[in-house]
Amino acid sequence: MATIIQFPKWLDNLIFNEYNAIYEPRPGDVTSNADKNFDFAKLYLGTYFPRSYAETYYIFGRLLENKNYFQSLNDCSELNILDFCCGTGGEIFGAIDILHERLRNLKRIHIDAFDANSDYIKFLFHLSQKYRDAIGINISINPQCLYIETEQNLLDVVNYTNTLYQIAMSCKALNEFIQHDVFPNENIYEKIARTLLPTLDKNGLLLLSDLSHKDPTKGIYYPVIMNNGINSLLHTDNSYKSIYPYPCFFYEHHCHGCYMQDQVYVSHSRCTKDISKIAYRIIGNVDFVKKMMLCVSSQHICKANTPYADKSSPYQSK
Repeated sequence: MATIIQFPKWLDNLIFNEYNAIYEPRPGDVTSNADKNFDFAKLYLGTYFPRSYAETYYIFGRLLENKNYFQSLNDCSELNILDFCCGTGGEIFGAIDILHERLRNLKRIHIDAFDANSDYIKFLFHLSQKYRDAIGINISINPQCLYIETEQNLLDVVNYTNTLYQIAMSCKALNEFIQHDVFPNENIYEKIARTLLPTLDKNGLLLLSDLSHKDPTKGIYYPVIMNNGINSLLHTDNSYKSIYPYPCFFYEHHCHGCYMQDQVYVSHSRCTKDISKIAYRIIGNVDFVKKMMLCVSSQHICKANTPYADKSSPYQSK
């Protein structure tokens, strides 16, 4: 059954009527976002913000169905979130909404967000002010414009923050590093995971998501590159482990890098059932992850166990 997320009406009105966002899918133009101007930022806001919102609303909604993870957060009154390459912040607000809906004791969320595009950052900041009034919890956001080209730039992200996070994420952005040969001799998913994992609270989780199609120059699917990188990290550092999708918890140590895909639909005033196809992994500290997985059956099928991965259908996590 398709997962369809209804974009909030108040947010729909805000981005399309007040901020004059434009719905116009242009996948060929979003391979590099750092240099896009204000007019393109409005197109990005109207097209890709709702998709990103739906993705994290769906992913964290599924994760919160894990009763142990839900209980680990249920008494929290405050959460810290880090978003690396945040864009206009759709994934931030999708996560905020599902957390606010499920966690009744949540009163405050602090967000550190980094992106290379200053216009995207401006939209994110103004949206956060509106969000605070709309949902009635204290949202503190610290958006920073930072262009990543060197090891020092990555260290600046970590050194800038003086916080441990319950959630860290980077969504649908790391493919740009691959396409533009930033850190060309390294797996970018492994590199960013190694950078961000030390910023987690002991009960924190890191979400990495990306597009599910092939890299146009290397001819390799991004999910395969992602799984190769994350599995490499987990093979060499037993401090961390996968939690979701659930099959990765059971198969990560003998996985050779499978193809995965999930499909999420979002409906808003400019499009009904707009589709987003993504791949993702969520990892955390090994002791915390093992405790969370005590309530999960090991009867999960991984597509790496089959020779043919259907690249047009959703990745099945159960």
